Amino acid sequence: MYVYIMHKKNIIYFIFMMMFFVFLNSCEKDIPINFCSFQDDSVKVDSLKINNKVLIIGIDGFRSDALTQEITPFIYEFSQRNVYLNLSHLTEEDTYSGPNWSSILTGVHYNKHNVTDNSFDGSLFEMFPTFFNYIENNVNSINTSSIVNWVPINKKILSRDVDYNTESQISDSLVFIEALNLLLNDDPIKPDILFLHFDELDAAGHNFGFSPNIIEYVETLNNIDLYVDSLVSIIDNKRLFGENWMCILVSDHGGDGYSHGDYNNIKIRETVFIAEHPSQNFKLQHKSNMTDIAPTVLDFLGVSSSKFDCSRDGQSILE
Repeated sequence: MYVYIMHKKNIIYFIFMMMFFVFLNSCEKDIPINFCSFQDDSVKVDSLKINNKVLIIGIDGFRSDALTQEITPFIYEFSQRNVYLNLSHLTEEDTYSGPNWSSILTGVHYNKHNVTDNSFDGSLFEMFPTFFNYIENNVNSINTSSIVNWVPINKKILSRDVDYNTESQISDSLVFIEALNLLLNDDPIKPDILFLHFDELDAAGHNFGFSPNIIEYVETLNNIDLYVDSLVSIIDNKRLFGENWMCILVSDHGGDGYSHGDYNNIKIRETVFIAEHPSQNFKLQHKSNMTDIAPTVLDFLGVSSSKFDCSRDGQSILE
């Protein structure tokens, strides 16, 4: 009887290991996976930081060399403030939007969250949640919102993790108007963390070409620059009244020609990341990638999770 039980355990172990290696081999990027014990899932909240606030502006398909004084006059000026600035911000090896926005929001690479294209099939957000999830489950006083043009971000990633989100496809201009309404009128809630996503630059790239030499791409980015100008001006005004905001601007990929599918192309794999705060010290020598945004936000808010710290791939860019 004892021998039979041992053989049965060996068979189960063998099957488990075969399944495990199949999972590893299905990962497209050769990134080591850290295995964590989530038995200790404690969360600590720093009372001195938890009233901080964050605006995240996502601009899909933003090529680094299009951030110029001529094309993006405000973002260029914004990048000269007290900031962390990386115009070689690395995408995931899979340069679709789905994997990269997932990495931005979870703080783990796509061999963990398992989003490898824009279908989000097989995603593992229950195992590797977004930074919003850690906040919503542990801090009742924080209001969170997500306003996006590309609706899969909300439907597939954030719908259960934020207090308020847009549920249907809307234009960049409506993303901007919704954001203004939240920031100025507190309707329907007063946001403490606001995530925005503008997608029409990516559409211009696919339709006309990703290049600072393509007029349609330039005009679209110039319009978004005006939106960013207005939004940051509102944040600057809120700072005058004692609110402690950090602003983040990030893209999911660049582009070349009419696409962004080639990780070996520097114009695709390197994009834009800016984190701005009037007095914050940043790790200026750090070379950021998509997984650094989530730990930066949690660090700024003073939310520390043993589960997140164990599983995350990124690091905070705050000193």
